[in-house]
Amino acid sequence: MSDKSFVTRIGNKLYLDHKPFRFAGPNIYWLGLDENVDGVDWPTEFRVLNALDTAKEMGATVVRSHTLGASHGCSKAIQLELGVFNEEALRRVDFAIKSASERNLRLIIPFICNWSYYHGGIETFTKWRGLDDRNEFYRHKEVIADFKAYITVLLNRINSYTGITYKEDPTILAWELGNELNVAPVEWVEEIVNYLKELDGNHLVAHGKQFKLDRDKLAIPNLDILDVHYYPADAEELKLDAEAVQAAGKVYIAGEYGWPDCDLDRFLTEAETNEAISGTLFWSLFGHHDKCGFVQHFDGFTVHYPGNGVNSDVMGRVMRMRSHAYVISGCEVPEVRIPDPLDIVEVSRSIAFRGVVGAAYYTLEKSTKGEQGPWTIVYDKRPADHDVPWIDPTRIHTLQTWYRVKAYNLSGVEGQYSPVYRAEPFTP
Repeated sequence: MSDKSFVTRIGNKLYLDHKPFRFAGPNIYWLGLDENVDGVDWPTEFRVLNALDTAKEMGATVVRSHTLGASHGCSKAIQLELGVFNEEALRRVDFAIKSASERNLRLIIPFICNWSYYHGGIETFTKWRGLDDRNEFYRHKEVIADFKAYITVLLNRINSYTGITYKEDPTILAWELGNELNVAPVEWVEEIVNYLKELDGNHLVAHGKQFKLDRDKLAIPNLDILDVHYYPADAEELKLDAEAVQAAGKVYIAGEYGWPDCDLDRFLTEAETNEAISGTLFWSLFGHHDKCGFVQHFDGFTVHYPGNGVNSDVMGRVMRMRSHAYVISGCEVPEVRIPDPLDIVEVSRSIAFRGVVGAAYYTLEKSTKGEQGPWTIVYDKRPADHDVPWIDPTRIHTLQTWYRVKAYNLSGVEGQYSPVYRAEPFTP
């Protein structure tokens, strides 16, 4: 058992160590299984740690991540096929949970997804039983038993890094029945909630719906948290939904919200000042690529912290979400961090380096004399907006060349230089 405390509920409020607990943070849906780099695969340890460190720098205390639980029916999934589990996939989940714990981040983990994306969903379970109607997920006795069996495996999983079973790990704030289970019947929700509580008396249980509050679930006794998703973020809807959940004696969170093209400040101010709102989680955070730049995702809601260095509106919204996370948690908003030294990973015709948390700009320098210089600036405070290696237009391909790079935060404070990288001559 961990020496950390569990987040608990009293009525419509969350508590940690007997103090009210309110939070903000990101969705990082891909922590257990990714789709964005070289097809469906597990994210590297660097990417997991970089994203969690970015969340922490943004003031997060909670992260919601689908694929730490919702992972079915492909060769890298937790559940490969009905009743067959993937130990390596589970080890990847172990690593993410352990890494979140080390950063004092709590997790909300859905068990399944309503949508049939790369990580599987409710249709994966119905197809395993030869059923064509996806809504049999909620009615068919064998499918319900299959889902309960899957939940049981996860709850009893012993983390290979920590030795703690998931059901005894306070890093997990709540289990969520599933992502956007929009047509889940009351009877099914109550049955699964009760099943979870029988197996795991430590954790809270959440249920959510896309766009609208699932009001007919408010009376389920053992359900702790109601989760609503907003696209775009709307302060008035947030207020009305939160107050309805509060009146029912449950905890309310905005488990996803779309931050562009809306009055974001009004939405976040409502969340900060309305005690009926326990938490908000924006959609969605992506960190740095293993090789260079940010990982790219094209759904229109991708957050690259502290922004792309070019679009002032995007950067302003990203920084507002950062201040919101500290404010709703009852903390002062700190200065942005000074970037850590970074690594140049490859130089051929171009220069590839791993980005670092909080970097808004980079300066690249070169020398043709040696690792002590003298140094010439190739790019001076270039924005961190490119996802491809940088080309040195002044490089002479027949000369040995040395490179170094340093990062700056949004305030213009520079970090230390990278280790010097020696690049050999090449044939163009």
